[in-house]
Amino acid sequence: MTQLESPRTGFAAASLHVDDVSHSYGALPALRNVSFDVPAGTVCAILGPNGAGKSTLAAAIAGVVPTRAGSVLLDGEDLSRLPRHARARRGLAFVPEGGALFPGLTVAENLLVGDRGASRQERKETLERAANLFPFLAKRWNERAGMLSGGEQQMVSLSRVLVHPSAVVAIDELSHGLAPAIVEQLFNVLAGFRGEMTLVLIEQYVKRAHELADQVVVLSYGEVAIQRAATDVSLAEIEEAYELDLTGGGAAKEDP
Repeated sequence: MTQLESPRTGFAAASLHVDDVSHSYGALPALRNVSFDVPAGTVCAILGPNGAGKSTLAAAIAGVVPTRAGSVLLDGEDLSRLPRHARARRGLAFVPEGGALFPGLTVAENLLVGDRGASRQERKETLERAANLFPFLAKRWNERAGMLSGGEQQMVSLSRVLVHPSAVVAIDELSHGLAPAIVEQLFNVLAGFRGEMTLVLIEQYVKRAHELADQVVVLSYGEVAIQRAATDVSLAEIEEAYELDLTGGGAAKEDP
């Protein structure tokens, strides 16, 4: 079974609508009226320099942090007041920065966390699908996740989400701290799921994210600076937006 032959159980790809979302840490605004649409089955890259609000946006979409204002809709259903676990039950999966594995559990146990109540055969199929994505996993089922390298842990984290089709998958900083060869492998696996799931990638690896994306959203000081089809925005334009942000020429700041 290849990754594209994984069973079509679970959720079909869904649209994501982020409407006027704002969030503050105390008196410090982190997101200001952020809005964008991600059509079902497409890839949206959320880009921007450190401090632009990318991770806060990922957390707001997933329900990890509350929104001061605005809404997050999945296929038209408003999830804004739902906690993270309720959003997950509706098909909105989240891979936080660093992956958030259970280091004391084995690789297999981490992958089967979401298979509560599944039969032995179904659990076996889950592990088979993960091994098809990253073959090295088949030799590491009984190894503690905390003993894996950073890249291997990220592969387990990504597999845990991808082995069961989700409506929307939001991934925060997939490439953070990883060697280029590992990053390339992770992005190649994600590319195999285009059309099957709606992907929202919060990334610092601009070039690779731009190549994979259908749409690019660039944040500057918590506001949307660029929102266009990936084919309509160049890397040079994205880099220029980064420079404006870093030199203070981007979106206007608000006093805390």
